[in-house]
Amino acid sequence: MGQAKRHARQLDADFPARPSGEVVATLVAAQQAVFRKAWEHYRKAAEDDPDALHDLRVELRRLRVWLTLSREVIETRKATRRRLKALAHASSPARDREVMLDLLGLAAQDATAGPVAERLMALTAVRQPADAERLVFDVKPGLKPRPRKHTAPFAEWFSEQLERMMAAMGEELSRGVEGAHTARIQIKHLRYLVEPMSEPFSEAAPMIKDLKAAQDHLGDLHDLMVFRSRIPTYAGWLIAEDLPPVLQRPGKQSRAATRAFAGVRDGTLALSGWQDERFNTLWAQWSKRRPSIEGRIGTASRKLAGSMRAAAGASD
Repeated sequence: MGQAKRHARQLDADFPARPSGEVVATLVAAQQAVFRKAWEHYRKAAEDDPDALHDLRVELRRLRVWLTLSREVIETRKATRRRLKALAHASSPARDREVMLDLLGLAAQDATAGPVAERLMALTAVRQPADAERLVFDVKPGLKPRPRKHTAPFAEWFSEQLERMMAAMGEELSRGVEGAHTARIQIKHLRYLVEPMSEPFSEAAPMIKDLKAAQDHLGDLHDLMVFRSRIPTYAGWLIAEDLPPVLQRPGKQSRAATRAFAGVRDGTLALSGWQDERFNTLWAQWSKRRPSIEGRIGTASRKLAGSMRAAAGASD
């Protein structure tokens, strides 16, 4: 949650009754400040702190989610939004590389998939070397968030966002594996929406805990889906390494080429088998925990919306 839970300290006590544009502009400005700190830390310490890139991406996502949710109640600089989007895209390959290496590291512990996973970890250093170029971004000009005119009270806007996102989350979760990725995105957005309310409203903290648990479960499953989509690329790497030495010798080299293809086939099957087994294990764990987590999130969401409206009414 980081510093997001403290954003409400910058709001007046009667913020639930205040115009949503005014409140959201303050929250976006607060998150922009946190993002800028994360950027400054990355700029100075990326080589020494392995978490600097991850932390930067998290704060960037928080900021961009709030920009998406608040388009109807605040105005921001379009050019800055575009630069933030470009930074998000530029930072993705390095993070994806880290995630795939982590999964190859887990696969390397498997008796069957271990040898090929270790080879692919070594090949990653050659085929996808760590990007020597640092990310480039200028924090100025900033977003300059400004409230739109005549926006609804924050409590009303916030409750509508909760209701809409809860419905979308439930619909995607009901689709099982097919909806898992979209559900994860909805859960992430819902978590970022609720985080700034954790200090003013006690219902928020346990809700955030459950949202994070669901996001982590579904995130692990999504990473395994991405990993499976990478297996053909990994097979290509293996072929590109094993076949040239065979074909450099004269003649058809039928047996040697067949052995090379067979080795790649066996490694590919070992890797896909490991992914399938791990995915099914994690999916079974998630399926067991999902009803209770989803139920608690729903209950907390209704209580939070009720408390928000009550606070707005008390301020009138």
